[in-house]
Amino acid sequence: KNGINLSETFKLNKGQVSFSPNLKYIANASQFRLVIRDFETLQIINVFTCIDQVDLVLWAPNSSVVLVSCFKRNISQIWAIDKPKWKCKLDEGSSGLCDALWVPDSAQVLTWSEFDIRINVWSLSDKNVKYIQSPKLRSNGCKFYTSKAIICERRDESDFISIFDYKTWKLLCNFKAASNDLAFIIVINNSIFIGDAPLNPFYYSYSFSGECMRKVQLYQDILGIKSFSSSPSEQFIALGCHDNTCKLVNTVTWSILSSMAHVDKKLTSKTTVCYQEMAASSGSHYEVVPTDTFTMPLVKSNFDDPYLFIGLGIVKFSSSGRFLAARSDSSPTLVWIWDLTSRSLISLLSQVNPVVNLAWDPGMNRENTNTEFLVVGCNTDHVYLWSERGVVAVKIPNCTTLNGAGELGPIRDVTWSDGGNCLILKGDYHFCLAYFPDYDLK
Repeated sequence: KNGINLSETFKLNKGQVSFSPNLKYIANASQFRLVIRDFETLQIINVFTCIDQVDLVLWAPNSSVVLVSCFKRNISQIWAIDKPKWKCKLDEGSSGLCDALWVPDSAQVLTWSEFDIRINVWSLSDKNVKYIQSPKLRSNGCKFYTSKAIICERRDESDFISIFDYKTWKLLCNFKAASNDLAFIIVINNSIFIGDAPLNPFYYSYSFSGECMRKVQLYQDILGIKSFSSSPSEQFIALGCHDNTCKLVNTVTWSILSSMAHVDKKLTSKTTVCYQEMAASSGSHYEVVPTDTFTMPLVKSNFDDPYLFIGLGIVKFSSSGRFLAARSDSSPTLVWIWDLTSRSLISLLSQVNPVVNLAWDPGMNRENTNTEFLVVGCNTDHVYLWSERGVVAVKIPNCTTLNGAGELGPIRDVTWSDGGNCLILKGDYHFCLAYFPDYDLK
C-alpha cells in the first residue's frame, strides 16, 4: 500500500462541509461564518459572515453560488463565488425553516417550513415566490427527473404525488398513492418507486401519469423495508428489510430478482473471505479468518425498546453497480460485501467497533486503476479501506479514540469527492482531507 496524504484540520460546525459540484471549491461552516477554499491548494478564497450559526450548506448545481440556512432565524442566505458583493436573503418569517434544496437550474431554491406546512419556491431571477402546500418527507420527498419535480404530499390522511414542470411549476399530474404511510420515494427508469412504512410491508411503482404498474407485498405480519439504495445503472433497487434480507428489485418488471440473507449462523460459502480487525496500541490490522471458524457477533434485541436493533440499517451499491455493501443492526460490527454478478458474498469484515457509515469510491474509472474502494467508518481514529485485493486499517494522526479529546476527534462521517481521490474526514468540530492518489491494496 502507498501512503495517504492528510491536510491540516479546519474548524467545522454541525458537519456542514462539502465539495462544489465542479470540484474547484470546498465550503464549510464555522460558527457564524461560511469559508470557501480552493480545492487544490486549500487556500481561503472568501469568508462570508452569516446572520447566525449555520445549520445547512448547499452548493448550487452550477457551483457559482452557495446557500446557507440558519434554522434558528428562519433565514437562508446565498452568496456568489465570483461576485463577493452580490448576496441574497430568503426570509421564511413566522412559518419557520427546517430544510432547503436547490432546483437543478441553479436559479431556484425550495425551502420547507416547519410542521410541513408548505414549500416555498424562490426564484432568484425574477424574485417571485410560489407555494406548494402539505409536503411530506421534506427534501427527501422531492426528486428531480429530466425537467420534472416529483413531490410527496400528505393531506386528508392520505399520501399524494404531485408532478410539476420545475421551469414554470405548472402541475402536470397529481394522484393518490396506495401507501398507508409513504416512507421514501425513488424516481428511476422513467417510473416512481414508493416504499411504505415498515408496519405496511409493501412497495409500489407508478408511471408519471399516475398509473400503478405494480404493487408487491413483501411479507405478512412482519416489519418491512428499513433501508434502500438504487444502482447507478437504474436497473436495480436494493431493499434492506427487517428480517435481515436484502431484496433486489428489477426496475423493468418491478419484481424481486433475488433475496440475499444476512444470516446469524456459520457461513457455508467457501469463496467468502472473512477479515477480522485486530486492535493494537500502534494501530489496527486485519487477519483472514477461515469461514468454518468465523463466529457471528450479535446484539441481543430488546423488543420492549422502541428502537429495535434488527434489520439491514445500511445498503449501498458501488459506483459500477457490481458490488453491494450492507450492515445489519443485529450485528453492527459486520460489513457484508456482495458481488452481484454472481450474487455471492465475496467478503465479510468484522470490526471491533460498530459500523456507522459506508462510502463507496465514486472514481472507479480514474486513471491508473479500475478498482472500487469501500470506506468503512466506526466512530474511531481509523478509517478502513476495502477492495477486491484486500482491506487495510488506516490510523489517522491528530485523532483520538472515543474517550479522548483530540483536535479532530473520532471520525463521525466520511464523504468522497466525485473524482474519488479525496475524502473528507469529519469529526465533531473539525475536519480534514485525506488524499488517495494511487492507493493500491496488495
